Amino acid sequence: MSTNREIKELFRAPLMAAIAHRRARRFPLGCDIPDNDLQYTSEKPPVSLSNTELALLCWAGNGVTGTISGDLPISGGNIFTSWLGRAVPYACNVHNTMLFFTSDNGTHVYHPRMASSIVEVEDEKDWKKITSAYREGLTKVMDERAEFVPKVLLRAMHWNINKPGTTIFIPVVDQTMEYINFLLGLFDYEGYGYQLFDEQQAKWAGLGKWIDDDKLKGPKVDLKSFEQTIFTLNLAPAYMMLENIHLVAEAMGLGSVAFGGYTGTVMLGVTPQSKGLGFRAITDKDGKTNAVGLDGVFESFCPPYYRDMDEAVDAFVEMKFGKGGLFSADYSGKVAFKDWPRIQPKFHHPSKTSIDQVKSVCRHVYETYGRFPAGYDTKVIPIWLQVHHLELDFYQAHFPPEMVTEAHRQHMALWHKK
Repeated sequence: MSTNREIKELFRAPLMAAIAHRRARRFPLGCDIPDNDLQYTSEKPPVSLSNTELALLCWAGNGVTGTISGDLPISGGNIFTSWLGRAVPYACNVHNTMLFFTSDNGTHVYHPRMASSIVEVEDEKDWKKITSAYREGLTKVMDERAEFVPKVLLRAMHWNINKPGTTIFIPVVDQTMEYINFLLGLFDYEGYGYQLFDEQQAKWAGLGKWIDDDKLKGPKVDLKSFEQTIFTLNLAPAYMMLENIHLVAEAMGLGSVAFGGYTGTVMLGVTPQSKGLGFRAITDKDGKTNAVGLDGVFESFCPPYYRDMDEAVDAFVEMKFGKGGLFSADYSGKVAFKDWPRIQPKFHHPSKTSIDQVKSVCRHVYETYGRFPAGYDTKVIPIWLQVHHLELDFYQAHFPPEMVTEAHRQHMALWHKK
């Protein structure tokens, strides 16, 4: 049970000091390193992260921070898909990455969705919002830990990864939302927009009739190059989430280590090697397996969750511009603008022609390749971060004192005092 003393210490921790001292510290309590030179066996039992520790780390990764400013010209401001601000930035504020974590208490996804203020956590009276958002925004997806299959995990990580007491944060990225949203931005005004050409198929990517009629004036862009741009944009929040968690773990006096060396498709659960997170998969036209979503939790804007890509695009447009959508007069969420009733009607809604162009591209991709996007999996896990309580005696035995900080030395007394 938190007394707020530890949270107060955390909020006082200097950011620059956390950056300066941030290290991968890999040795958890209760673990054993089987190395002749660094060999050490912890005699202490593993200790799981508390709910307060988890709430703060999750908030640092993908928590609600209030509202975005939305400070673009109104004519171009309809690229956003949410007015909600989170701890990390997203391209066009498309919240297309969900933060999963697995621990001794099972596997959960953290995704709070409401903001009550322009700045959600301003001072000490707001700290309770972090813990309440954790409780309300948490969904259990499995009762057990997610499995890390040893044969697809780098051997150097077998000794400490996913052991009792540890928590692994797993950002899962959706590729469909920003893809559709970016296309809507490209074709928002008639006559503007990329002339997308599918070099692999040697033909226009669904846009031939508008290009032949000289209705599109934008540059000729290869579909593969376009998708690469979307892919890299979409990955960024996952890395920033884990860096935020890494820095907060440092300030709290916890050990943490970011790692790759594991196959995301295995963790998603779409291979025979592991149940993973239990995602659904489809098979594309090349016979390759593609993760598309976790039913009822994190579904993509593509089949099988929609009949076809036309229906998926319609659903996405409705989410933004339809009843209750963020650009609608009846939007009920928090916005930063002082005079929303005056500003709201001035946001541009895409024309039928623009929507038809977006549908044509998406239809070309799905019908040609049997997947959306064409060149990348629909759901992707690019990186992981493990957080744990440190075995300080190991560091005392093998490293100089400055390898750990006073926050590490005082962590158990401050955060776990009964």
